[in-house]
Amino acid sequence: MVSNVLIAVLSVVITAAVIGGYTVFQQDITFGGVNKPPVVSIQPISNVTVNQTVLINATISDPDGTITTTIWDQKTGPKSNFTQVGEDIYFTPLFNGSYLFTVEAQDNDNAITQTGYLINVQSAPVPEPIPVPPKPTCTSEQVYNATTNKCDPKPVPVPPKPTCNADQVYNATTNKCDPKPIVTPPPAPAPADMKIAIVGDVDSTTAGTATYNQIKAQNPTNVFVLGDLGYDDNLSWFKKTYGLFGNKVNCVLGNHESSKEDGSTSIEAEALQYCKNNFYIKQNHVLFLFFNTNGDLAKQTAASNVLTSNTQFMTGITSLHIVSHKPCAVPPNAHHPVEPTIKTFCDAVKSKIPATVKVYYDQAHNHVMSQSKDGLYKQIGSGGRSHYTCGTNTDFPWCNNVNYGFLQYTIKPDGTTTWQWIDYNGRVLK
Repeated sequence: MVSNVLIAVLSVVITAAVIGGYTVFQQDITFGGVNKPPVVSIQPISNVTVNQTVLINATISDPDGTITTTIWDQKTGPKSNFTQVGEDIYFTPLFNGSYLFTVEAQDNDNAITQTGYLINVQSAPVPEPIPVPPKPTCTSEQVYNATTNKCDPKPVPVPPKPTCNADQVYNATTNKCDPKPIVTPPPAPAPADMKIAIVGDVDSTTAGTATYNQIKAQNPTNVFVLGDLGYDDNLSWFKKTYGLFGNKVNCVLGNHESSKEDGSTSIEAEALQYCKNNFYIKQNHVLFLFFNTNGDLAKQTAASNVLTSNTQFMTGITSLHIVSHKPCAVPPNAHHPVEPTIKTFCDAVKSKIPATVKVYYDQAHNHVMSQSKDGLYKQIGSGGRSHYTCGTNTDFPWCNNVNYGFLQYTIKPDGTTTWQWIDYNGRVLK
């Protein structure tokens, strides 16, 4: 007994045609009676020569199904080493002759269509040679140029480049060694002294204006204003006086500008146009650090410590000035004693300053001029408003609450520092 017998009807149709002079045959193989075989068409190709890359383009479809496989094969002719890409193939014939290829397409019902394509390859035409003109006969004053096939004038011989010694320079125009020109460098400018005028607690009174005019007459390199820029409702007087110094003026905020104490938000914002927090001047072996003692002391201390702990930055610095409004030290009985937070701040700033650097404290707030015995602590606060008395202390033997004036430092290029206390008439007080 036999079961599961598959009965199929095989149908084979073979056709042939000549397309464009090339023989094409097609063979359809189908199973069953209703399935339609794949349809294969090949784009004609003509005038193929040796060493010319050929692309045989096939278009394959199935009227009632899908194509499952496409297989190309070469049947006759010189070996082509063709490459199949999808439904197409390409190859480069190395010999002339007839190349017969077949493509077999099978659909999803196993119907097969096989199509052949014959390509005749001819040898490439040999181009006719370009006639070469005869070589000319050159004279003794000429030389033959093979590129142009002409006679060019003989080049003039170039003398060798001379070797110049250390005192000479080569002249390309004359091909000779000329004496080196003697260049006398300009004399280096002599380093100038740095002259710093420092004033605090300024006011638009007659004394305040006179103090400003005397500072202007001294023509300092820089002007430092140590807070309390003016006692008007705005800074209009300051703008018309110290504000005219432009880039020369450097200042710090005082309590009368600070919105935290005696000032207002608007005055503080206006004063900040002139006064910057956490900045410095470095020149002539001297470093000036400027602090807002009504600002964030922790942030300013950290910024200062970054600078003064930097060995490369501090190289060459022999003295440093801590510049602020509120003082680090004052004589007893002063109108404004040292505030503990300011004292702690000053000590924290100094702790990171190298021991080899001399530290000066230039501050105001007490509206007097005073100086410690060692000359390191100074209160510069009589720029136009001085109505407080001096305290008595052997550590601060000099104090002046009578005259209006300012402090002026002279700093030489080697860092040597001297100073004078000057009143608004130009008289040296100390």
